[in-house]
Amino acid sequence: MRGCARRLARAGRGVLVNPLPWAILAGALFGAAGWTLPAVVGQIVRMLGDAATPVALFTIGAVLWRAGQHAHTRTPPAQFIPVALIKVFVHPLLVLSGGLLLNAAGVPVPAFGLTVLVLAAALPSASNVSLLAERFEADNGRVARIIMARP
Repeated sequence: MRGCARRLARAGRGVLVNPLPWAILAGALFGAAGWTLPAVVGQIVRMLGDAATPVALFTIGAVLWRAGQHAHTRTPPAQFIPVALIKVFVHPLLVLSGGLLLNAAGVPVPAFGLTVLVLAAALPSASNVSLLAERFEADNGRVARIIMARP
């Protein structure tokens, strides 16, 4: 029981120090309250936002390259192609089915919103998956191949 409590405490601490949920919470709070940033700070935030996509693409490339460097064995395609196929085909179908079921149950899901959700579900996994695999000492080479696999 002690090991479980220690793991839960570690996971809770990890959630509290992760800046992503805090940034989402701060953005939601600003939006709900109708607050705006001072002009100078807002300009800096806009410039950072404009740089996010190229930096993310570079980061994904660097993480995947590093994952390949840590892979000491060649992962057979049978171990990563099925997972990639599930991610690219089954996951979007499940999201589409969920949206259609919600619509049938009377919960309005706009067609455009459902399209965005389905397309996002079809995107390949992000670099954070490879980072987590490395952190938790999983087969990072396999994870990198799943991310890069294209049916």
